Amino acid sequence: MEFFIDRDPFLKVLARIQTVVERRNTMPVLGNALLEVTDGLLTVSATDLEVSVRTVTPVEGVVDGALTVGARVLFDVVKELPARAIRLRKEGERLLLTCDRARFDLATLPASQFPNIPGADGEFRLVIPREQLAIMLEKTQFAMSTDETRYVLNGIFVQVTAAEDPEASGRIRMVATDTHRMAMMEQSLEFPVPESREVILPKKTVFEIRKLLEEDDNAPELILGAGHVQLIKPGITLVSKVVQGRFPDWRRVVPTGNTVLLTTTREAFHQVVKRISTLSHEKTLGVRLLIESNRMRIVSVNPEQEEAEEEMAVSFAGTDPMTIGFNARYLREILTAMTGETAQFAFKDDESPVLVYDPEHSNALFVLMPMRV
Repeated sequence: MEFFIDRDPFLKVLARIQTVVERRNTMPVLGNALLEVTDGLLTVSATDLEVSVRTVTPVEGVVDGALTVGARVLFDVVKELPARAIRLRKEGERLLLTCDRARFDLATLPASQFPNIPGADGEFRLVIPREQLAIMLEKTQFAMSTDETRYVLNGIFVQVTAAEDPEASGRIRMVATDTHRMAMMEQSLEFPVPESREVILPKKTVFEIRKLLEEDDNAPELILGAGHVQLIKPGITLVSKVVQGRFPDWRRVVPTGNTVLLTTTREAFHQVVKRISTLSHEKTLGVRLLIESNRMRIVSVNPEQEEAEEEMAVSFAGTDPMTIGFNARYLREILTAMTGETAQFAFKDDESPVLVYDPEHSNALFVLMPMRV
């Protein structure tokens, strides 16, 4: 195997795979990148057996072949090279990399040891505008659970629904919850879908997809299979296992009877909560909202009896004062996921879940559980 490639495009390819490569593993080859050269194209692949990324880029002076080499080592080497052509050549069981007067002799493992990267089965394909998919992930990912014992919540539930009329456009919905808060967003698709389909995207996959969406404006193609999901963009393919299990019925989490509305300036409220929570209990991060008429006081007290308080004007439709507590981090993450100038809260009482709406995105919905503060 031998080829020439400019440093910058090679570095970009290697950077893409760094978060996929398994750092701690029982299989040494999982720490390696698979380099395959065929017909003037270099394919670089990495996997942790759950998530896999494969990129393709043109190269010159090609002698076909394949090998695996340490992904982190190769990235670190290329990162320090000047922006010039790099020559890579396999010599026995080693990879010789040269650039100008620099020479690196790297250890390799046979390509035959690299795991096979499967594709998503089936023909359930969606082409979704990049911005639409990015917004849906952004508005839901913060609510994913970090509790590994509740594995079905460690990701985003994706629900594609076919219309009753086979000629009508379908819909896509994303939901995430850790039982303390829930985020949901849905969008109409620009095309019909043959059937409804549900999958749970693992947390790592969500982060990898978001990273790929940030690279350019190309619309990605999603393939939703029973065991895998696949995202395809020009020159790059991501394949991931889906979380096996049944996501809880998110509709049961959405409270009813929340008719008491409060509207506030979103960013101002976010900054107040950020300031006041500096004195909240470091474990519970609790803040208390005292709402009456058209003003709201945000209060926090810590075990040392230190106290912080700030008042702001709001629009409150309730007839009686209300006091309710929240985890400040959860509240701030919801406010951060919103983009409108205002945020609207719908209360039932001071002990029931609260609905939060983003006026800029009426198809997004957030639920936040109260806490005793």
